[in-house]
Parts: sequence; structure tokens; C-alpha cells
Amino acid sequence: MVQNRGINQDVTQEMNRSLLLKNLRREGMCSRAYLASLTGLKQATVTNIMKDFLNWGIVTEVGFLNGSKGRRSIGVSINPDRYRVIGVRLARKHYSVGLFDLTGTQITKKRVDFKPEEQPDAEDILNQIAAEMRILMKKYGKDTILAAGMAVPGPFIAKKNRIALITGADIWKDVDLKKFFDRELDIPVFLEHNANAGAYAHMWDLKDAYRDDILVYIAAGQGIGAGIVMDGKIYKGALGTSGEIGHMTIDRNGKPCACGNKGCLERYASSLELVKAVYGDQAGRLGCNFEDVERRIREGDQFCIDCYQRACESLGIGIINIVNVINPDIIIIGDDMARPDPERMETVIRETVREGILADVWEGLTLSISTYQGDPILTGAAIVAIDRIFDSPGQFIPATNQAGALESPSDE
Repeated sequence: MVQNRGINQDVTQEMNRSLLLKNLRREGMCSRAYLASLTGLKQATVTNIMKDFLNWGIVTEVGFLNGSKGRRSIGVSINPDRYRVIGVRLARKHYSVGLFDLTGTQITKKRVDFKPEEQPDAEDILNQIAAEMRILMKKYGKDTILAAGMAVPGPFIAKKNRIALITGADIWKDVDLKKFFDRELDIPVFLEHNANAGAYAHMWDLKDAYRDDILVYIAAGQGIGAGIVMDGKIYKGALGTSGEIGHMTIDRNGKPCACGNKGCLERYASSLELVKAVYGDQAGRLGCNFEDVERRIREGDQFCIDCYQRACESLGIGIINIVNVINPDIIIIGDDMARPDPERMETVIRETVREGILADVWEGLTLSISTYQGDPILTGAAIVAIDRIFDSPGQFIPATNQAGALESPSDE
């Protein structure tokens, strides 16, 4: 019984630590007394845990705050200077690796695009990513970089840590990503579907203001996916493949897809299909890529604009299906396809969706184009790692650091 009591105390303490860190992250800066009122924990419990956090370096004191009855108290916040996580984004034609602090702020980023003439296999790409991560780990040290998050295209079978299919990139089929990183790196790497990662980033950006709403983030890029947020949590489904709207049928007799279906949404509304619509057989060659199409749209090329508008209409049809099935409060559209002409995209999609759903449903829907600064999918990958750290901080902070705070690393 004594042993069980000790275990229960440890579990309770870790739960309290997690509760405090997550509330502190949402608030940004607040007093210990305010944290106690937010969480329902005793002020003595909050004070003791904050003392540990200060010693570990995960929390810092940030000056005085005005309290009730004219009293002043010392504010605390997540320490942005002590620890780091790595965020990785894997896409069909590129990957990005970034370094982030525990507030989700990006410090460094490197993007590598695959050249059209290159045909790397999955192992080559993973080795390149691991090499970039090792460079960061060597520079900052194992006591500073606590974990990494990686956003991957789907369908991603979360329970099996593998990608089931990436249209046009068969090299990823059945590759066990977790097994690779467990073998190659000394830090845990947490995997997430790219649209879910984008949804995480927007949740953090909104400070959970809409945590009681159903929010859908649509990543419309080289593929198309949706991160579905319900009750403040990502809905993943039985195997973790929910939100694979890119393989939603919008034309039963339409273009064949590598998934075996016909008329999949991503065959009409992805950035890869937009490039094919503009350049045909020349797509993917030098100067015939999405960046070039994006430039031509901004310069007023009518043919490119017409192709883009048709893609947006197709995306709108997909969104009609999402609205009818899920009935979300908020839909945010982002990633590559939102870049060329956000205003046109929003206008076209709003008109398409409004005409395709009930008037009462339309009145209750907020639909917008993402204004997120930076790459929300890359940032979201880092946030996945930060969330895991905040779930069990005692398991991630090195034992040597728990004995006392170390000098903060330099990002120079």
C-alpha cells in the first residue's frame, strides 16, 4: 500500500505540473495566485511546483504584477531561453527543419526542395533530415533540445507510425518513421499528420479562444488534409487517419487517383494539380513549378487565374461536404494554395459553399483564409513536441537540470 501511495503521489504531482504549464502557456504571464485560482490547486502546491520549475529553468520570473487590494506579486511565464525543440515538416517535394523555444517561437529554419531531376528514396531523405537534426543537437546539446515533432503527409496511420499513401510518392509506403528516428537519434520524435499540426499551430495562435467550438484547419498544398478540433482536442479517428479530405470524391467519374478512387479532391484542388493545369506535360520542369504559377497569378496572368479559380471552386465543393458531415463553427484554409491570391480564394470558396449548404448552417459558419505568420505546419510539428513535454515535464527535463537551473544557451 505504501508503494502504491508513492506512485499515486508521483502521478498526481506530474498531473499538477502539466496543468500549471498548460495554463501558464495560455495566459502568457501571470502570478502564482492567479494560477491557483485558474487551476483550483492550493497556493502552497503552486508555489512548490513553481520553485521546481524555476530551478529546472522551464519557467522564469518576469517582474511585478498589480494584484488585488494594491498588492504586487512576481509574475511567472514559460522561459523562452532555456530549452528547445525541433520541428520537422515532410512534404512531397521538400522538407523543412526548424528550431523552436517552448513558447512555440521559431528560432531557425532550413528548407530543402527536391530538384526535379532528383529521385531520392525514403531512406536518403530521412538520413538528410536526421543529419540536420544532429547539427542542431550538437550545437545546443542534449540538455537543451528535449524532443522533436514531425509533420507528415497522409493518409498517416498513427497507430502504426507509417504513411499509408502519398500520391505521386510511393517511396514512403510502409516506412516505419518512428523506428528510424528511434534508431538514429537520442531524443524522442513525435509524429503527426500535417493538417493536424497546422490545426495545433492555429489553436496556440488563438490562445484556445475557440476551444468550445468545432474548428477545421484545411491544409491545401501539394496534398489536401484537414485537422479537426473538437472540445479543444484533435479528432483523429480509429487509426488516426481522420481528415483525409484529399481523397474525398467530388466527381465519381473524374480523374483516377493513385489511391484507387476516381475524382478525389486533391486531383482538382492541390498545388501539384494546379501546376499540371497550367503547364501540362511540362509540369515540374525548371520554371514550371508552383512558385512560377504563384508569380504569374499575382502578375495578373488570366489563364493562371482561371486555373486557380477552378481549383478554389473544387476546394469549395469539398468544404461543402465537410460542413454537411461535421457542421463546424470555424473553417480556416491555409498552406500553399492560399498564397497566390487569398482574397480571390476566400471569395470563390465562400460563394461556392454558401450556395451548397443550408442558409441556417451558413449563418453559423465562420470561414476564412489563414493569416498565420510563418509555416503553421512546421510550427505545429514543434508544438506537438512541446505539448508532450508539458504533459509530463518531469520525464523530459534531464535529471542534472532538475537538480538546479543551468545557464541559458546562446542562439548566436
